[in-house]
Amino acid sequence: MSKGEEQSKDKSLKKLTEQLEQIEEQIKRGGGEKRVKKEHDKGKWTARERVAYLVDSQDTWHEIGLWAGYQMYKDEGGCPAGGVITGIGEVAGKKCVIVANDATVKAGAWFPITTKKNLRAQKIAMENRLPIIYLVDSAGVFLPRQDEIFPDKDDFGRIFRNNARMSAEGIPQIAAIMGSCVAGGAYLPIMSDEAIIVNGTGSVFLAGSYLVKAAIGEDVDNETLGGATTHTEISGVCDYKAEDDEQALHTVRDLVDKQGPSETAGLNRSEPHEPERDCEEIHDIFPADRSTPYDMHEVLATVYDSGSFTEYKEGYGQTLITGYARIDGWSVGVVANQRKVVRTQKGEMQIGGVIYSDSADKAARFIMNCNQKKIPILFFQDVTGFMVGKRAEHGGIIKDGAKMVNAVANSTVPKFTVVVGNSYGAGNYAMCGRAYDPRFMFAWPTAQIAVMGGTQAAKVLTQIKIKTLKKKGEELSEEAEQEIMQEMQDKYEKQTKVSYAAARLWVDDIIKPEHTRQRLSHAIACANQQQEIPPFKTGVLQT
Repeated sequence: MSKGEEQSKDKSLKKLTEQLEQIEEQIKRGGGEKRVKKEHDKGKWTARERVAYLVDSQDTWHEIGLWAGYQMYKDEGGCPAGGVITGIGEVAGKKCVIVANDATVKAGAWFPITTKKNLRAQKIAMENRLPIIYLVDSAGVFLPRQDEIFPDKDDFGRIFRNNARMSAEGIPQIAAIMGSCVAGGAYLPIMSDEAIIVNGTGSVFLAGSYLVKAAIGEDVDNETLGGATTHTEISGVCDYKAEDDEQALHTVRDLVDKQGPSETAGLNRSEPHEPERDCEEIHDIFPADRSTPYDMHEVLATVYDSGSFTEYKEGYGQTLITGYARIDGWSVGVVANQRKVVRTQKGEMQIGGVIYSDSADKAARFIMNCNQKKIPILFFQDVTGFMVGKRAEHGGIIKDGAKMVNAVANSTVPKFTVVVGNSYGAGNYAMCGRAYDPRFMFAWPTAQIAVMGGTQAAKVLTQIKIKTLKKKGEELSEEAEQEIMQEMQDKYEKQTKVSYAAARLWVDDIIKPEHTRQRLSHAIACANQQQEIPPFKTGVLQT
């Protein structure tokens, strides 16, 4: 490749990242300047201002789910960041999950994606045994969508169930009531271990003054009904009264600072070393054209510590790379799709990004080894799926694929997934997609998640539609068939975009490729807060 071509590719990849960064800045504005001013006029800080004050420094803050709700709920005016800010930050030197309602977005009302995002934050706290801090400021359930929020297993009520479970498991929960806290949402802060309420702006009650008047005919104002004085001096519902947001957040920091020590999983870590290749070099390595083969070893060299990689079964099952490495000193196992075309010992060519029987067999064994040794596993996805065709089926691709999926599903060591390119079909599952409980799942701007590639899917869907129309007696010209094909491809490709996946929390965050090492090191450090790793066992494996 010429130097000019490399520069062109570099610009293309960076341009994609820059475009996403511009959208992120827009998302972070929440409900907009008018809504921000309205909160300030009430003497309140915005959710992002509260988080910024609470954490030790912005360098320790790692936001999760920023893209939640992106381009969803357009009829309701949108729901930037799902109406709630979530992430992990250091508070008084301790890693904490932080959940902050954004009152600039529909007064902090809960949309379906808000519930999903809150549950994701709680799961992160529970899996990694991290303290969780709630900065509560919400008008409650967004009633026009109450049927999508209220009744099911993983809906609104699951949050309070998690409150109870975390308390029983000894995971600290602190809530600061900094605005409205209404109806069912009132249980979240009060089921936390300790609750702070801000005088004059914080309120908590099962029914506001209007509903009380309608239900029982009683005249009462909201402050008397459920303000700070009421709940710290009369009902005893809250534990601390703060005069403003700053004092409330200072109290939270003080409570976290006085928490006792906790056990860790004892994950192996040694002295960190810089990677073999500078992280910024990823723009020279990773092709902007997703059909261009590349060597995943070169990508990994920007992530793991220099000289730390020990490849497992290097010459066998070469469309998957497996091996042990260190990332910022942390000992890890790596399972990564190899995208370059490889040649087997038998002289056969294997397509990059496809999982063959030998690759699946190798990966399953390696995953079991990592569990045996209590080593976390990193999955780097750029997979188009498992190999198909007569030869693959006769060779037992389903059997070997099932073996790999079984090993991933039953793994008890912490797992982490980075989608760098394609994540198609059962390849998504075998490489530890969202359904297989990675502790954290990140995506590059180049990621695409779908049951199959856009062109292939469009062809299948087009054939089905044309066949259906012909059965009805409709004859289509070649031009009409091409229009249908284009329509299907446009629709499908929209759904495969990384922003579409991130909006629905299929991934936790879209990250800059050069930040991969940093984000993974932080994720492993969070997982190390788990007290112990359960024993590993599998079900029936066909051999």
